[in-house]
Amino acid sequence: MEISGKGMKMQSENQEIEKFWDEFSGEYEEIQSESVLNIAEDVAKFLLSKKIFPCEYLLDLAGGSGKYLPAFSAFSRAYDLVDISQKMLNYARKKDVLENVRFIHQNQAQFLQSTASDTYDFVFSAMNPALFRKADLVELNRISKGTVGILRLKSDTDLFAQVEKMELTVTEEDQPLREYKKWLKELAYPFSVERFSFNQAEIISADFFSEYFSMDFSKEKLADLLQTFFEGKEEISSSRRIVFELLYWEKGKS
Repeated sequence: MEISGKGMKMQSENQEIEKFWDEFSGEYEEIQSESVLNIAEDVAKFLLSKKIFPCEYLLDLAGGSGKYLPAFSAFSRAYDLVDISQKMLNYARKKDVLENVRFIHQNQAQFLQSTASDTYDFVFSAMNPALFRKADLVELNRISKGTVGILRLKSDTDLFAQVEKMELTVTEEDQPLREYKKWLKELAYPFSVERFSFNQAEIISADFFSEYFSMDFSKEKLADLLQTFFEGKEEISSSRRIVFELLYWEKGKS
């Protein structure tokens, strides 16, 4: 079969995306393994409380190295983890999980196109960079026969975020979250929102603060900020608040 120019372009783009995530997979898994946030366990408890868990067929779309796999796999009879990166899936396979998991190496568009309607009881996707069209939400809804859940980081507020919001006019809410909520309303999919919040304390040095903002502010402005937040100290303890949001809806009620 002859591949069209558009098809070849899409294939090349997918290869570039896979190469990026393959190369980033080691660092990504290290970051995930070092995280002390129990977001996966908290989401699983919430899904149990809403009787979304346990379920028969569960999809973890763009599941990466399997962050949610250990917390979720015991609550489904069949768990499909899909990702474009083979190296991400290799890390996911090393997780201590049950034998009910299938690791599917496929890009999102191909997977959705080849998946029948009403396949999964729960369709879940966390921090998915490939969900950027209203049509993607329609597809998630189509392949679900129960509930769809999209998890995103809403805000990560620490000393650096405070300065950025104050001085660099950075918005608080994650841009994709705003888009998803708008699209869900346009699609008339009645959805609910559940927040998961975490508080941490971290030590920040004046030197690191200065280096972090060295390209954003003049030396004079940096000196003012150091005086405001550090008051002559070499390091300070700063509070950090991390908020995730889970958007979820039931297909039968949409």
